[in-house]
Amino acid sequence: MTVIGFRVSTKEIRYAVLEKRDNSIVFINRDGENLIKFPTSITSIEDKVFWAKSEIDRILRINSTIKKIYLKTNEFNGNENSSKRETTYIDALILLSAKEHTIPVERKLYNQLGTSSNKVKGVCEVLLGKTDKYWNNTMADAMLVAYRGLENDF
Repeated sequence: MTVIGFRVSTKEIRYAVLEKRDNSIVFINRDGENLIKFPTSITSIEDKVFWAKSEIDRILRINSTIKKIYLKTNEFNGNENSSKRETTYIDALILLSAKEHTIPVERKLYNQLGTSSNKVKGVCEVLLGKTDKYWNNTMADAMLVAYRGLENDF
């Protein structure tokens, strides 16, 4: 069973493709593509959204065996800002692409993942290790949301 976890920031889209094999969970794209940086030449949100949609669709086409998408969403906690609003637009594109590709999707918050933003990297390092390049909280979020989904749903 193969799943994908997504996490979006204002600068990048991170994703983790995980597969359950017997009783173990394997991080398929650890050493491959797992970082999609927004081009610096894109300055308007309209262009960013347009570009991101094509990248999300590309990722789903390349990973055609995916059975479910897990999306780590923002923790609003009563405060909203332009950065959170912008990432919410890209989250919506992931939901739209999931529907278009007929892949079920689930959104998760930290309390549903059993951790917090300041602990997520450590949790991932124990469960799955870490990426060799570009290791950050955004990647850890994508990994953990996919891991917990795979662990609980399949």
